[in-house]
Amino acid sequence: MSDEEWLTFFSKSRPYPLRVRQGVMKFHRKKQHKTVISCLEAALIQGQAQPWMYEVLALSMEIEDYPKEEIERVVLSLSDFGAVTFDNLMFSAAYLTRFDRKKAALGLFQQASRIAPERHEPYILSLPLADGIGVLKDIEWAATGILQHYWGKDYVKKHLAAQDALSNQMRILRRAGKQQEAQELGTRLMQAKRRDLSIRVEWNGIGDLDLEVEEPPGSVCTFETPLTYAGGIFMHDGSGPDQADCFESYVCPQAVTGPYRVRVKNAFGKVVGNRAVVTIVMHEGLKTEKKIVRAVVLDGGETSFTFDLLEGRRTQPRDLSLLMPEFSLPIAGVTPQPVRNTARMNTRKAEVLQQFAEDRLQPQRRAGAVGFSPVIQTIPEGTSLSAQAIVSPDRRYVRLSLRPSITNITDVFTFSFINGNNGGQTNNGN
Repeated sequence: MSDEEWLTFFSKSRPYPLRVRQGVMKFHRKKQHKTVISCLEAALIQGQAQPWMYEVLALSMEIEDYPKEEIERVVLSLSDFGAVTFDNLMFSAAYLTRFDRKKAALGLFQQASRIAPERHEPYILSLPLADGIGVLKDIEWAATGILQHYWGKDYVKKHLAAQDALSNQMRILRRAGKQQEAQELGTRLMQAKRRDLSIRVEWNGIGDLDLEVEEPPGSVCTFETPLTYAGGIFMHDGSGPDQADCFESYVCPQAVTGPYRVRVKNAFGKVVGNRAVVTIVMHEGLKTEKKIVRAVVLDGGETSFTFDLLEGRRTQPRDLSLLMPEFSLPIAGVTPQPVRNTARMNTRKAEVLQQFAEDRLQPQRRAGAVGFSPVIQTIPEGTSLSAQAIVSPDRRYVRLSLRPSITNITDVFTFSFINGNNGGQTNNGN
């Protein structure tokens, strides 16, 4: 069918979407890519668009060696078709990268980062594109974004690549005689490498220690909750007997000002000397950098202490709905943020259940106690009236059943889910 025939077909009929997909698939298997293009273009013109049509149309046009500008326009239409979301923009940018439309892809990655500024994927995928285009502003944006927001398992490698990209631009500026601009870029590089707070716990032995960091708003960062709205990131969950793995670490690039509580617990196994070393670094990368090294003794299997962080840079909580580690784009070059150690959690769960069963057989031991079990309910307050009307069969009478309700909440007690103290920090939930 010619282009005109396809236009006539879609203008006079509205086939089921399934029929259209089946027909396009049939033409694709027969390698009739021009027919696929004509069919999909006619469907789009006649207002019978579906999201998958843009993807198939772009791929078919690539196979037929259509101009890159036309393919770019089709891929951009994919973003315009649905809601402009982070996922939509990221996938559209990935398509444009495949079609070698680097500048357009870079623009979509930057738009995605404005929706979720602390997501690391746009910066990771943009750095090679920006480096290839050679625009200083784009390279600086991608490299500093990686240094500030990427904390995957290979973060050291990614951070070095970002620093190398900026260092290369500084050399280019110096060769061009732009000493002041090179110095300003170096200053921005040092600012991007700033870390408000980092904590590391190290030990020797075959045991396993757990690090918990309670932040000023009341959030707690652990291996089970690796991301917090206060900016905390749980970096590494280690255990013995491999001594190279006997450490746990926490980092908060932009932290909240206030008191932090560090808690170290013996999860299982023996630790040499029943001791551990906690290293705290505050304001890393500044002249005011402060380092605290503290040896702690695990009396009773755990220990804790508090310290204050001054001049933290975070003033607004992170939106965790955009940072959940369960979301991971299936795009090459992106490593997800730290996630829960599922195998270890299952092992710990089995140990807890076994201990619970043993405790139940010994009356002198307490088992199954629950500290806090919050129940969320909606409590109405004020005056309300509900009415129900019943009409008689002969439609002569109407009987009204009225139920007035007067509710008054006399007092409300707030408490912290962390320590249970009345009037304590309640930002974690009341």
